[in-house]
Amino acid sequence: MFRARHLGLAVACTLSILLGSSAAQAQPLKLLPNDTELIMTFNLQQILKSEAAKSNKLVVDFVKAQIKQGFENQGMDKYLDKANFDLFRDFTSVTVAVPGGRDPKESFTVIEGKFDAEKIEAAALDAAKNAEEKFKVIEIADIKAFELTPKEDRTVYIGILNSKTIIVTANKADFAEAAGRINGGKDAKFKSDVVRSLLKTVNPKQAFSVLATGTLLTKLMDATGQGNGGAFRQAVSDAFGDVEGLSAAISLTKDVDFSLGVNAKDAETAKKFANASSVGVGLAKTQMAQKAKDDEKAKTALEIINSIKINAQGPNLTIRGQISFENLQMILENLPIPN
Repeated sequence: MFRARHLGLAVACTLSILLGSSAAQAQPLKLLPNDTELIMTFNLQQILKSEAAKSNKLVVDFVKAQIKQGFENQGMDKYLDKANFDLFRDFTSVTVAVPGGRDPKESFTVIEGKFDAEKIEAAALDAAKNAEEKFKVIEIADIKAFELTPKEDRTVYIGILNSKTIIVTANKADFAEAAGRINGGKDAKFKSDVVRSLLKTVNPKQAFSVLATGTLLTKLMDATGQGNGGAFRQAVSDAFGDVEGLSAAISLTKDVDFSLGVNAKDAETAKKFANASSVGVGLAKTQMAQKAKDDEKAKTALEIINSIKINAQGPNLTIRGQISFENLQMILENLPIPN
């Protein structure tokens, strides 16, 4: 959404910083716009503090090195240093929300972590000196905001609400609404029944989660210019029937847990989905058990299939499973990753 080359610098202090959080996931939800129809959360600290990460330090260190190299290649590292921000120490999570009834580019981002407002502002102003894009400091709802206008792109507003929370939005009204909620008792009142329902299929302890209404997913896919939103809805319909929304999540413990949530039109439909899915998993187990007699890869697949649990609660169908870290490493080793 940001085209900034040099502004990636000005935004670096804030956008890289767009990776911060406390453990409470209720905080970002409280700040999101009421017309939100897609919520995506990435929690870095959940990954770094997991048993899987602690027992696979070499893998984690390799990933950290690749991320650091990426920041260095973009020239962002010196600005992060100036802002006294360490990605792996100070960043916890980022939550991105996309509205339903307006331009999806009017997304709203909540970043939680440990922030030094004065140093971040100094670093951002320093980065802006060499940027082609417009950058200035303004106030919205009595909160200091960075107004950034990337060349040939829309203006965005970044605000440090407190030492643990940063928001980024393309809409001043959304900024003001969040600023009013940060210290008050008022929470977001999501207009979408589907969003409210799907929130029950994800939780704050997950490393990554995403949920969205079917209507918005179709709109986003059509917006890519591929015109494949209808094909997407048809594929989902073929698998589950008519659905109102979807969710997916991954969390790390000793192993990798994953889940898929499907929001049906009612509880009866969700039960039908659950029954059909159970039959499909049962058939897959039988077929994979045969292959596993002679194929090591099939044994891995069978272990994953055996972990799958299917549950219908109200209009939601939830499919959960688990991949051991050893099996995940085996899968990754067989992926065609370029040097």
